[in-house]
Formats: sequence, C-alpha cells, structure tokens
Amino acid sequence: MAELERSDDVRKRNRARILGVLRHNKSRSRKGICAKTGLSASTVSAITSELLDEGIIVILEATASENSGRGRPQVRLALNPAAALVASIVLQLDRVSVTISDYAGNIVAGIDRAFEARLASPRAFYEIVKDATKSALSQLPSEGRALKRIMLGVQGVTDVDGTSMLWSPITPHRNLAFKAELESLFNAHVGVANDCSMIARALHWRAPDRYNRNYAAVLLSHGIGMGLMLNGELVSGIRSSGTEFGHISYIPNGALCRCGRTGCIEAYAGDYAIYRRSHAISDANEPRNDINAQQMRAVHLAASAGDADAIAAYREAGQALGTGLADMYALMDSFPVAFVGKGTEAFEFIEVSLRETINKTKLDVIDDDIEIHCFPDENPLIIDGCTITALFELDVMFAGTSNPAMEVSNYADF
Repeated sequence: MAELERSDDVRKRNRARILGVLRHNKSRSRKGICAKTGLSASTVSAITSELLDEGIIVILEATASENSGRGRPQVRLALNPAAALVASIVLQLDRVSVTISDYAGNIVAGIDRAFEARLASPRAFYEIVKDATKSALSQLPSEGRALKRIMLGVQGVTDVDGTSMLWSPITPHRNLAFKAELESLFNAHVGVANDCSMIARALHWRAPDRYNRNYAAVLLSHGIGMGLMLNGELVSGIRSSGTEFGHISYIPNGALCRCGRTGCIEAYAGDYAIYRRSHAISDANEPRNDINAQQMRAVHLAASAGDADAIAAYREAGQALGTGLADMYALMDSFPVAFVGKGTEAFEFIEVSLRETINKTKLDVIDDDIEIHCFPDENPLIIDGCTITALFELDVMFAGTSNPAMEVSNYADF
C-alpha cells in the first residue's frame, strides 16, 4: 500500500510539473515538455492523455518539428481556457474592480466601479463586491461561468489564512470576512491577500530573472505598503499578512499617521504626508483621505519649479523610506526594490535622500548601489498577482497534489 501511495504521489507531482510548463510557456509539444521537465516520453504521453481526457488541456494544432523543419509534425498542447474561470478583485479607497480570466490566463470580462469605501458599512462592502462580480460574470455566456477561484487584493492587513481583511486604512471597520460572504454565493474558493503581496507575485511572474528569490515591492501611493519575497516565498506574519512597512516607526512621537499612531514611515512618505509637508500643514493634523492625483501632480510640479517646501517634503519621504529599508537590510541583507504607484512619478526628488540614508548605515554587507526600478501604475500588477495566484491554486487542484501552495518560484525554471 505504501508503495502505491508513493507512486501516486510521483504521478501527481509529474502532473503539476507538466501543468507548470504549459502555464509558463503557453503551449508545448510532448517532446518539448519532455525537454523542459526531464520526464520520459512514456510518462509525458500517459499524463497528457489523462489531462486531455479530463478537459484540463487541449490540442492546439499540428506543427513541424520544433527542432528542425523535417520529421513528423508534432501536436502542441496548451491549457484549456474553458477548464475554469478565476476572478481577481481589487478593493481600494475609491473603487472596486473585478477581472475575470480563463484557465489559460486570458482576460475575458471585467468591470470597474467607483466606491466610497470610507463611508461604506461592512454590508455595503460585501454587496458591492458581490454585485460587481455578478456584473462581470454576466458579460459571459451562461454556459461559460465555471468560476472556481476568487482572489481579493486589498489595502491593509489580512489574516494569514486569507479569509478576512482585518484592518485597512480605507475603512474604520475591521474583520471583514469576505471568504465567508462570497464562497457559498459563487460556489468558488475565495482568498484574501494584501495588495502589495500580489504586486510582488506579479513582478516575479512578469520578470523572474530580475525579481526572483529575494526582492521587495514598495507601494508609493496614498499609503505605503510592501510585498516581500525572501528565499522564493512571500513573507507574511505569524497571524496576519504582516510586512506593514509603512507602519514601521520612523520618528517616535512624530507625525500623525492614518493608522492612528505617530511617527510611522507612511506619515512622512504617503501622499497625504507629502502634501501636508509641502503645504506647511502641521503634522499633528488629522491625515486627509481625499488627496487626489491632481493635487499630488501640483506638488510634483512645484518641486520641479524649485519650491523649497515641496522639495523638502520629497526629501523627507526619501529619508523615511531609506531608514525603513536600511533597518530591514540590517536584519536580512540587502535586496532589490521595485517602487510601485503614482508616487514614483516624483521619484527623482525621493531617490537621492533615500540612497543617502541607506548608505549611512555603513554595514559592509550592504551594497552601495541598491537595485531600484519604478512602476507608475500598481493596478495591473495587483490584478496580475491575484490572477496568477488563483491560477496556481487551480494547477495544484488539477494536479491532485496535497501541496497547499505552489509558490511562483517553482515555475522559474520552466
């Protein structure tokens, strides 16, 4: 019996490896799958036949040999778009968006709605997510709604099991149990994750050579967040999503933060903090939640024109961010950083003080020149992160493995 179980485990792992090749490469011949996985031709043939019979993969077309223009045409295999649907939901301060993708990763429907999160009751949160998801699904034929996974990317802290939004700066309400509210309605597994963690996952998927096993994604927006990948795995807390980089203490008893505490990195580097400093508003004043893109663009233009207060605001933001990163580097060595969000539009005024602050640590293990890249729009990355996370879960389910999570790093070599 034990030998049979071990044999079955091997078969499931091989199914997962084959699905991984097709997930990363879109399509491959059986010969190409053998080359990528190192599996024998007989094993690949047997498993792909199973997957074809189960409707998880499909035959695309017959092509000439991949290795030469001669020989018997090879059948190319691909993930079956109709095998399942996944929904990626992004919940923000002022809007909710739902993106529906098929099993092959193609976007097939979507909707974006304005949403005043600050004023909404818990019930209103649930209802707008439900209604937006229903509306997105209604764009598809009724026979094509095999929704199997829903992934929410939210601003704030989630529980480590991915069931609830424990706290968020976009609402005064706590413990919003999205999994319990949505799962039975849509008959689909639901997960909830911090939006910055989803950005980090998307960066790996898009550019695994640059964002491989160790890096951070830092969101520069109304708030400051971080998604952290260490040793190929997303970092979370013990009981929550953790990595609340924006709420690390920068100056004890300092500026008032949205979280209610004082002196957080976000209270100096978030949009509302930069706006507050650039307009010489007391940092003890209640942080504003209504600073818009036009107002932040005006601060950027003022700095470009030489306004001393605007330049000082960005410089202080760089110092706060640099101090936080330097503290992390002291704990776990240096890593590349992707800065993401509208705040990167003014990164030219942030970067110098950020790098100077990091380099002042004088730790020999820290490189003088940290690798930094900027991405001005976080939303496509959050959507991609949610989508690929949901698709990885489906791959695990279809492979039949007992592995509870298939990290993106497992696909890096495919």
